[in-house]
Amino acid sequence: MERILVIEDDWNFQRLMVVALSEHGFAAESADTAAAGLKKAWCSRPDLILLDYNLGDMKGHDAAQWLEFMRGTRAIPVLLLTGMAGSPEVREAMSASRVCRGILPKTMPLAEIVGNIRKVLKEGTL
Repeated sequence: MERILVIEDDWNFQRLMVVALSEHGFAAESADTAAAGLKKAWCSRPDLILLDYNLGDMKGHDAAQWLEFMRGTRAIPVLLLTGMAGSPEVREAMSASRVCRGILPKTMPLAEIVGNIRKVLKEGTL
């Protein structure tokens, strides 16, 4: 069973994603801050990370840089899931990331989010 870590500070959206991913056959866990997510990523080594861009303690691109820096997490693919998917700031910041495999809007239907997760897990990119 593939393991997904959801790093999201909006508790309702976080729970929605964990339940939806579990219903689609993934083992999902979550963290509500970047710091907690980085620690979980280091300890549990998930197969993929869904990362919010606007977290309370740091921006998603900063968290992605930490994931790249840490030897045990630099190979974990990241999908940025954000309400700012069309923002030039987000696209520019994440385009420099080696771990970020794509940017998905939070408004995307769950079936499409799951499809994109499966694609990244299978092919390595969107």
